[in-house]
Amino acid sequence: MTPQHTFRLLPLCLALATPVSYAACGIPGATLISQVQGSGSATTMANQTVTIEGVVTSVMTGSDQVKGFYLQEEAADQDGNPATSEGIFVYTNAMKPALVAGDVVRVTGVVKEFNNETQLQPANIGQVESCGSKATATAVKVRLPVASQSSWEALEGMLVQLDQPVYVVANYDYARYGELTLSSQPRLWTTTQKHRPGTPEGVALAAANLLDKITLDDGYSNQNRDAWLPGPGGLSASNTLRAGDQLNNVSGVVGYSFSKYRLHPVATPQVVAGNPRPAAPARSADSVRLASFNVLNFFNGDGTSSDLPFKDASNRGAKTYADFLKQRAKIVSAIRALDADIVGLMELENDGFGAQSALQDLVNALNDGQPAAKHYSFGLPGVDKIGSDAIRVGLIYRAAVVKPAANPEVKEIGDPSRNRPALAQSFYLSSQAIGQPLTVVVNHLKSKGSACAGDPDLADGQGNCNQTRVAAVNDLKTWLAGQQGGLGRSIVLVGDFNAYAKEDPIYQLEQAGFTNLLAKNHADGVYSYVFNGESGNLDHGLATAAASARVLGAGEWHINADEPTALEYSSEFKSVTQQQNYYAADAYRSSDHDPLYIDLRAEKPAVATGTATTTASAGSDKDSRLSKLAAADGSLLGMLAALGLGAMLRRRRG
Repeated sequence: MTPQHTFRLLPLCLALATPVSYAACGIPGATLISQVQGSGSATTMANQTVTIEGVVTSVMTGSDQVKGFYLQEEAADQDGNPATSEGIFVYTNAMKPALVAGDVVRVTGVVKEFNNETQLQPANIGQVESCGSKATATAVKVRLPVASQSSWEALEGMLVQLDQPVYVVANYDYARYGELTLSSQPRLWTTTQKHRPGTPEGVALAAANLLDKITLDDGYSNQNRDAWLPGPGGLSASNTLRAGDQLNNVSGVVGYSFSKYRLHPVATPQVVAGNPRPAAPARSADSVRLASFNVLNFFNGDGTSSDLPFKDASNRGAKTYADFLKQRAKIVSAIRALDADIVGLMELENDGFGAQSALQDLVNALNDGQPAAKHYSFGLPGVDKIGSDAIRVGLIYRAAVVKPAANPEVKEIGDPSRNRPALAQSFYLSSQAIGQPLTVVVNHLKSKGSACAGDPDLADGQGNCNQTRVAAVNDLKTWLAGQQGGLGRSIVLVGDFNAYAKEDPIYQLEQAGFTNLLAKNHADGVYSYVFNGESGNLDHGLATAAASARVLGAGEWHINADEPTALEYSSEFKSVTQQQNYYAADAYRSSDHDPLYIDLRAEKPAVATGTATTTASAGSDKDSRLSKLAAADGSLLGMLAALGLGAMLRRRRG
């Protein structure tokens, strides 16, 4: 066995297979497979030499396979005990006995418990003998979720049929290692996406998720084989296999390796696209769109040439200039399709704001060939770099649509040696300085997988560094509350918080009065990230009451989290053919996080009516309209005074 397995059904090559000798079968002396397996988690017959007989269910002795075959007890000899398996893996190593499914054979070998899988290991080809007959192994019907993990142990080595449609809930290792995680549900939820950490409900959901997963893996031991589903033709940039897609007619033998039970298919399952790729979300009418996007380590090298080495000391981002160009094309496609007027960015190379910076490089690419109304700009926060980490946040905007109310500001939050600083900037939601400004704060908190001395994983679902993230959001709240207008202003926090919806950092912000916009607008479930077959959103939009009242809609564009990793820009772990087939310069799998968007009511310029001048801003009351008008042009106070309104405005502005 090798560290990973991949699956792909190929015709069995017998050119180098060794003919097996014939044995007298059915005579006394054979040990039942159920006796070898036993009813416990491991065999009690380890290191004993036994002879077994059974029906071959799957042969995997080909090149780069797991070097053996699965054998199942003939129906007449099964013990009828559901706690004991009737199947076993026969490890043949370099031997390639000429076998096919349905052969009845007699095998002598040593019983071993290898990586927690019971196996029989014959010493030579002569110990694998044909009985000269055929039989049909009956598949055991199984439904997910199983009753317990021991349910799979009792089926180890046996042929099973999943007696239901199942769904892909994870495809991260599909193209590289050939693994898919399957479930009875189209989506499994991360416990802390649905429940507060450590609660009985969360504990119960975590346990239920474990019972509702099985890994599909056909036993190839080499990496980066051509991914064979979906048919016809297998995986490609235009023929994807997304989380949420349905698989029918899944059958295979149950194996165990590398801490997982695995189902090695004996037939090609049917794929039904249950979660097709979504088009870009439509804009709300008369809106300004705010978006947030983790751009997956967008590093542009030295920014001046394609010379190698392209990567920096952090070893992040594209490893070659060619890959960088592919990455940039995908990121640009995604942001352009989102059609956002303000975009918060995470995982930018932290190399300043100059002409060769990653931020300027991205803006140049976004603007290239676009009309002036679509061009992006960025403000200068008065620092050379934002924090000391290799990556940072950024904020870009369309000057033709929104107008900055102030320069951007950098704020250290929490422990500066652990947390990346936040970046805040206020905008009028119009190309003119009318209405109340909206303050956008872009965040990227410490990751769950980071090492945080004194702040470890407490096994409550929140991962490492939870208190580090909590300290950061508490500093953020204090800073914003201490500014003029406090949390009564229009403020939206966006970014990758590295915390799911019910975890402490988000809970603390909600307790302070922030509305979780995605949760509010999508009660059926929100996600931007898939990890270990479970979905949730690490990327959030949180708004004060004043900002929430201006929101027309919010959501996530599911272009990344559901897609196989192989469709990313990188050429690593891919053949030349795969590099061509898996890549397209489109938005899909442009990152590992889905972008989010928030549509806010745009402020409209003043318009003249037959008797007076007013501000055309939907949803605002009379006093607000007058205040915005005065803010837009103080010279209009004289006109308003003629209408008897100037003094009122002056009192309200004072």
